Amino acid sequence: MNIYKQNTDIFEFDRLKCLRTDYYHNNCSECIDICPENAFIFDRGKLKLDEKSCKNCGVCVGVCPSEALSVNFFDPNGYIVSLNDSEVFLSCKKDTPCLSIFSTQNFITLALRKDKVSCDLSHCENCELNKENKIYESIKNRIDEANRFLKESKCDKKIEIKKISQDLGRRALFKKMFNNVKELSGEGIDIKSLSNVRNRIPIKNILLKNSIKKEIESINNSRISTNYSFLSNKKIDFDLCNNCSDCVKFCPTDALFYSNDSTTIWFQAGKCISCGICNNICEPKAIDNEENIDLIEYAFDRGKKLVEHKLEICSECKTPFAYKGGELICDRCKNFVNDFGDIFQLASDME
Repeated sequence: MNIYKQNTDIFEFDRLKCLRTDYYHNNCSECIDICPENAFIFDRGKLKLDEKSCKNCGVCVGVCPSEALSVNFFDPNGYIVSLNDSEVFLSCKKDTPCLSIFSTQNFITLALRKDKVSCDLSHCENCELNKENKIYESIKNRIDEANRFLKESKCDKKIEIKKISQDLGRRALFKKMFNNVKELSGEGIDIKSLSNVRNRIPIKNILLKNSIKKEIESINNSRISTNYSFLSNKKIDFDLCNNCSDCVKFCPTDALFYSNDSTTIWFQAGKCISCGICNNICEPKAIDNEENIDLIEYAFDRGKKLVEHKLEICSECKTPFAYKGGELICDRCKNFVNDFGDIFQLASDME
């Protein structure tokens, strides 16, 4: 039994992929906010699934930034790469579950790969899952975000929202498991490697990057804003950074990483899932977000140097530290002297 996974017969919650497990102070609450049955709870500070309350609806799958949630009867990523039609019509009354199973990245990927993408949201109004209209608003917000991305990148694509009143009849949803390992391997995705705790780039992000690569000629503006839920571009203030390495250690996807000599911190926007852990954990607040990002650098996983330090040996504790001029003493020792120097001076005077 895997103690890090909670399962119903259909639904799975992988705690090792959850951002709340990565960093205790992370405040991601996407699954909690959207769940119509309040099936996610906190028990002794840990996010857990109330298996008795879970209805296996899958509406939370599309909002999870790290793909910690899944259902065994439908994989949105596998479904996307298996589609052969040039025009796609998504409906919960056709061959998919609730459209909330798709993320913003999924919607953009579909739009980039297909000639036409339409979504049927007409059944949300009378759906028992759509309490307080939260599911409908969440799906629509994701589609709107996808369209905003397509518009800003000046790509001649758009996802349409249509209303179809009749029941279309499900064609193949429960006849086929949409895991599609073969199709995903064709995208350069190794499922086994992605199960590694330190290599957790969501498949939806990889598919999006592949789609941008394939459609790069149709993207007329590669420099766009980072005002999206899944995009982030980082910068580090040299004067504030003390090279403590916390941002690198806690990055769940290794988007932040060190050079071999631990003097330089690099960043790959294509691996970042915009979780904000690095910003929150940085005690001197040296990390901040850039307002823009280059989609070519993002799609091709190009790294950029954020900060480079010169290491010297502290004269007090004899450990390497990021030297910025002046005395050869690290911040820890300097703060210790400032905080407790009077005590040592008092002890010296009493001898």
